[in-house]
Amino acid sequence: MSSTETEPRQLSRGQIVGLAVASMIPAVGLAAVPALMFVSAGNGSWLSALLSAAVTTFVGLSVVTFARRHVANGSLYSYLSLVFGPWARLVAAAALLLGYAAMIAGITMVIGVYVGSFLLSRGFAAGLEVPAQLAVYAVALLIAVLFARRGVDLSVKAAVVLMAVAIPVVGVVVVAGAATTGLHLAEQLSFEGGFSFSGVFQGMAAGATFLMGFESCAALARETKDPKRDVPFAVLGIPVLLGVVYLVATVLQVPGLFAAADDLAAGMSPAAALALNAGLGETFASATDLVLAVATFAGLIGFVNFGSRFVATLSDDGLLPRRVGRAHPEHGSPTVAVTVLAVIGFAVLAVAVLAYPDSLLSVYSALATLIVYLWVFPYVLICAAHVVLLVRERAVRPLSYLTAVLGAAAMAWVYLNGWVNPPASPVDAMSYVALVLIGVTVPALAWARRSALRSARESSGAVPEDREARESKEARVEAPAERLPDSARA
Repeated sequence: MSSTETEPRQLSRGQIVGLAVASMIPAVGLAAVPALMFVSAGNGSWLSALLSAAVTTFVGLSVVTFARRHVANGSLYSYLSLVFGPWARLVAAAALLLGYAAMIAGITMVIGVYVGSFLLSRGFAAGLEVPAQLAVYAVALLIAVLFARRGVDLSVKAAVVLMAVAIPVVGVVVVAGAATTGLHLAEQLSFEGGFSFSGVFQGMAAGATFLMGFESCAALARETKDPKRDVPFAVLGIPVLLGVVYLVATVLQVPGLFAAADDLAAGMSPAAALALNAGLGETFASATDLVLAVATFAGLIGFVNFGSRFVATLSDDGLLPRRVGRAHPEHGSPTVAVTVLAVIGFAVLAVAVLAYPDSLLSVYSALATLIVYLWVFPYVLICAAHVVLLVRERAVRPLSYLTAVLGAAAMAWVYLNGWVNPPASPVDAMSYVALVLIGVTVPALAWARRSALRSARESSGAVPEDREARESKEARVEAPAERLPDSARA
């Protein structure tokens, strides 16, 4: 039996919002987003942060239009099939399957970097070498798997607690750093040092890493008590809330990042470098690394839960083997999917760090960029689906059309900018790596689906109608009462 059929609706609004926010690891985002954007955009980092928040919010407005109408564990994958049909479902399935695997690998690597940095500060010189990193990855994924297998309720509690512990520590670093260096608003607003359009967009793509997958909590819709209200609230709350927080944090941190340039170049984490520059001492700086490593578990636990539900949905629809979606008899969690995602995540990391053992930062930068590029495809499609839906309904809502078009155009440019203005190697390769991976995965999923239908036909003499097809039919005859009132629409 699939996980989507066994788990009762148990999550309240507070729980789904808590897991959604905690999964985006805001404590780590506060420390990392400004630094990631700073590398490309310099004093223009605030504009990168503003664009990142605006664009993801535009995409979010398109997502919630569907989330308010339909309850499905496939998130974007399910929504797109209601408008475009099977081809869009396959593209979204491929991109999101790869995206969840890359996201889990990326979050795990962040844990490894922070743990390694802490070990270095404690005198363990091999903390950032490949054997130690692989050991950290294995332990981190094992812990996340154990939480996810025990059910979503335990995962929510663990993620929220980890987030609550870490945010005050990072807050102290950010405030102390701003008090030490000042804000230098004139330099930031005038783009002192030069303005680069491509640099701002590269910074936006880098910073958006910590907002990618913001809609993933929709994968828990069938486990939420009031999904048509609570899931949209959680989905749209992420880019709005965290987008504003990261914008403010960027303005506060850019002067400190300029001042701590030497420490950053030496390989120190941004949070530790800012703490030292603010005079908080080496002990506090090293403790910050450890706190952030622990906090990152919240994101890992969250995305293992989200990703496993998505994988189980693909299994239910015949795009993956049926046994992958098998649920735990007691906890109802898709235990096989949880394990499969963790194994894939570890394999991706092992190959990457063994290929580039002397440049963990380059590996992470490439992986973070790949995550963004993979999510671009379903984000562009969901914005396009929103426009098609408005046209079908003959709706006269210029703002909705505008936000959907801007969201699609900006997301598309994030990807195209990697071709037009390629960053340094190996990050520059991610634009075509994403395309090749999706191009290979789409026919593989299509073949798996045809094989599943053929097997079902041979065993029963009839072709079963999959769950997504049923949802699509329901959507076409949806009663007017299901539609959004004008006041609730974007």
